[in-house]
Amino acid sequence: MTTLPIYPGTPPPAPVQSGQAVKVRDTVQREIDPAIFRRELDSRIRPSGITFSRHAAKRLQMRGIEITPQGMERIENAMNRAEEKGSRDALILAGTLALVVSVTNRTVVTVMNSENMQESVVTNIDSAVLA
Repeated sequence: MTTLPIYPGTPPPAPVQSGQAVKVRDTVQREIDPAIFRRELDSRIRPSGITFSRHAAKRLQMRGIEITPQGMERIENAMNRAEEKGSRDALILAGTLALVVSVTNRTVVTVMNSENMQESVVTNIDSAVLA
């Protein structure tokens, strides 16, 4: 005879009929990486991609900087890595470009090429990512 645990307030399980399928609930606890969970959740909540602030768009145009699709992917990967580490505002160094980004808003705040980086000081960041 099989005994089942009884919890107050729950009805007893119905008896299983011969030939009837029995559902078994999976009770195995699985370890979930919080960074992977956060990225998956964010990808479902927030549209993917990066936005450029008006200031950053103006700097791109003014400095004649074009970002290729591969460059955008590189920037997005760097932003994802910064987010996994808990960064809010980061400096991303990608080749000859330096981008100040708001990781939480997925927004590029400003962009500089190697010519504009000479003797520049970057403030209000909490991390730097080499992409």
